[in-house]
Amino acid sequence: MKFKSLKASLLIGSALVMGSYSSLSMAQANLAIQCPGYKPAKTQLLGQKVGKKLNKAFEAYNQDLVKEAIDLLYEIEADDPFDRASVDRFLGQLLVSEPGKRLEAGDYLERAVKTKILNDNDHAPIIKLVGDLKYEAGKYEEAIMWFEKWMAFTCRDDGMTFLKIANAYKEMKQLDKVIAPADKAIQFLDPAKETPYAIKMSVYYDQKKYKEAIDVIETAIQVFPDSEAWYKNAGLFYQITENYKMALTMFKLAYMQGHLTTATQHKQLAQLYSVNGIPYSATMLMEKHMKSGLIPKDKVTLSAVANSAFQARDFKKAASYFGQAAKVASDPELYRRQGSMLLSAGDYKGAVKALQLSLVDNEESEGKVHFALIEAYFYLGDYKAALASAQEAKKDTSLRKNALAWEPYIKTKASNRGIRI
Repeated sequence: MKFKSLKASLLIGSALVMGSYSSLSMAQANLAIQCPGYKPAKTQLLGQKVGKKLNKAFEAYNQDLVKEAIDLLYEIEADDPFDRASVDRFLGQLLVSEPGKRLEAGDYLERAVKTKILNDNDHAPIIKLVGDLKYEAGKYEEAIMWFEKWMAFTCRDDGMTFLKIANAYKEMKQLDKVIAPADKAIQFLDPAKETPYAIKMSVYYDQKKYKEAIDVIETAIQVFPDSEAWYKNAGLFYQITENYKMALTMFKLAYMQGHLTTATQHKQLAQLYSVNGIPYSATMLMEKHMKSGLIPKDKVTLSAVANSAFQARDFKKAASYFGQAAKVASDPELYRRQGSMLLSAGDYKGAVKALQLSLVDNEESEGKVHFALIEAYFYLGDYKAALASAQEAKKDTSLRKNALAWEPYIKTKASNRGIRI
């Protein structure tokens, strides 16, 4: 927040030093106060002695001798309340732009407007400036008090001020008080800004009021149709409420408009395709962005693509990706999954190769691998190897019954083919 644009307000001060309002001063007063039927109060004038010193400081400021102007203001002694408030106002405004002087500036400015002494057009902006300084310092409760005081004094409904009040309540975790000023910010900000909508969404999320958050998001989409964030936010909140159909709709819109830019976002879209029973689209999406390099070809991603292909009953593709994942991670369990997919695809030689790789350092699933090998060897016509696999598989108590059922079938088939095993 910048406070260096002091020329306009200080010009008003120079008019006071000279002892009369200028047309600029009157215009500023009319802009500052918007109360119905408002008429400026009688202008107060600086004492001659203080006025000369203040004018000298202002001349130094006009020559960009800010530090010299500050030193001159420090030296001014003023007993009259109006003179003192005028000096404090000028000094506070200059100190605001000096490094490390914000706190001191706030003290002078607050003292200048603690009671209504200054002329209206000088008093009003300082009230708001004190609020801004309190807000900047994280003194949110005091900031709110000054902001409300400024709006009451000027009869102004200021969108940015309501926005700061809403955010101040949010920072203080007083969530029940956030929505009203946020709504006022939405009402009076021109042009519209996304921030008050984001604040409301965040508050409703913290309060687990997901339906209300979705209402805010849907409104924001209408107001800011070109903003990428709201489509993604809509998708996320629809996921939270388990409305996966609408979540997919919103993520697809975001994708078609080029708003999805990260690997995580594309994975979320792929997951939504799968959840909505469209695994083919999930597979194609992931493949496209793995080829582009956006999505890394790691174990998790390759396994996810394999599972999507499996759901789409594209067993060869599923086998390929399980094999790639297994190779990347040296994971025997993924080789077993590859072997199972190749069995489903009718590639029995490939299945045997993958399943044999799965037996390496995989004692936990050894029984499952041997049981799968029964089928692979059987349909390859290698009945001896199929029977050996059945005998290994039945060592696993959970598979013993099914493995035993294979043995007579294998022996009968071998006998019918004239093969001794």
